[in-house]
Amino acid sequence: MMTVLQFIKNKNMRMYINPYKVIFEMVLFVLLKTPIYGQKRPFSMVEVSANEYFDETEVDVGSWLSYYTWTLIHEGYEAAQKVLPDSSAVEPELWAYIKRKSDNLLDIQAKYTLQPIGYFEKECIEYEKFGKRLPYKHKCCAMLTFPITGITYEQVLDFCSWRTEIEGNNQIVFRLPTPEEWNKLALADLSETEQKNGFRDSLNPKGCPNYNFSCNHCSCTYDNYQGKLNGIALYVPGESGAYEVFGNVSEMTSVKGIAKGGNFRLHASQCHPDSVQHYAKPELWLGFRCIAVKVVNSNVNSGQPYHTLRDSSNSIDPNSRFGQFTDPRDGKTYPTVRIGDQTWLAANLAYKPESGDYWAYNNEQSNIEQYGYLYSWETAKNACPDGWHLPNKMEFEILLQEVEGEGLNEYIELRPSGSSGLVLINCGLRYGINYTPISSSFAFWSSTEKNKKNAWGLGVDGLKHMVRLYDTYGKKSGLPVRCVKNTP
Repeated sequence: MMTVLQFIKNKNMRMYINPYKVIFEMVLFVLLKTPIYGQKRPFSMVEVSANEYFDETEVDVGSWLSYYTWTLIHEGYEAAQKVLPDSSAVEPELWAYIKRKSDNLLDIQAKYTLQPIGYFEKECIEYEKFGKRLPYKHKCCAMLTFPITGITYEQVLDFCSWRTEIEGNNQIVFRLPTPEEWNKLALADLSETEQKNGFRDSLNPKGCPNYNFSCNHCSCTYDNYQGKLNGIALYVPGESGAYEVFGNVSEMTSVKGIAKGGNFRLHASQCHPDSVQHYAKPELWLGFRCIAVKVVNSNVNSGQPYHTLRDSSNSIDPNSRFGQFTDPRDGKTYPTVRIGDQTWLAANLAYKPESGDYWAYNNEQSNIEQYGYLYSWETAKNACPDGWHLPNKMEFEILLQEVEGEGLNEYIELRPSGSSGLVLINCGLRYGINYTPISSSFAFWSSTEKNKKNAWGLGVDGLKHMVRLYDTYGKKSGLPVRCVKNTP
């Protein structure tokens, strides 16, 4: 665990600061903090008409996994499992990467969500198998640039609805395009000559493919990856600025079972604006891109959740070990999980007490939704709602014994990448007036007192990959809280 002294030393270290880097980061910060609904054009989208935009590529795996991570943290383990693609309709190496457990947060913002990709490995050796089918150089695992496949029509509607609320603040509506809207994009992607011909030229003047289709007789030196699933944006964009409108993967439309644009299995003659591909289940050749429409003079506002589809598709089975609890004091809803005979909140408590000492991490209110509040020990003892309580040392010991009893590594299983469902996310603590960096080393209060100054807590040590109880936490420090349900 990082001590207060170590933290202060790190803060006081002398280091060279590149002024150009500082300016760049300040500009980037302003851009990322600017709501997309206030921008002229949503990021990573092309304009097709007034207040109407299309994703410039098919939605990629990285963006989809950021959606999975958000769901895991905010709605719980069971809801997140419903987001995962069908393993039979993605590249096997990609599926192995997704299922591998990592306790490190890949804090790289996804292309279409600006959310962190999540608890997945930064590097992956499997991408080497795909050669030129993926970008040669990438800041993280290149397989994340594959278009997401293996998803159902309903999962895509759910993603669009979530994107409307989280990314569009309900002032930009993301949805699947109608077949007619998709045709508009396809035609805008063609040059004048191509529009007269009714299709995009399949080969450039050098005889190389202009997009990804099944090409048995291409003579270009790099066409060995034609006819196989490729990463996004590997070919030159069309007239609209969009990539791979034709070929690579067929794209879902608002009509269930109808996709457009052709895909890597089809010949160029089958990849044109009027071509239709039918589907009945997730496929390796089937993906999607969203259309975004700015809401003008609408009754929809940022205070009204837009995701009615998500509400129904993420309902919790009462017979499952997963559930939900709504705190009657403030209306906040938390995912819950039953581990052995104990039922836990599967998210950090975010209740604002009427009195006591408590803090938003780094004194920023925007951090409360994800990390909850940090409480002093005295305040934490009374922070849980009726019917729940701050766990004591023995209850934490029972939790660890229960996970170990399944023959599992408790550190991995209790983290977001594990299967326990408790989802202990990276967070920071407060010592004195300082906050520790958000990292994989953090702790939770227990109600068990050590002495007048210290109390016991459950410490998560990301350096040693272990979870254990420590009696060294000063009572005036700020730690998060996980409540456990009272037993009859």
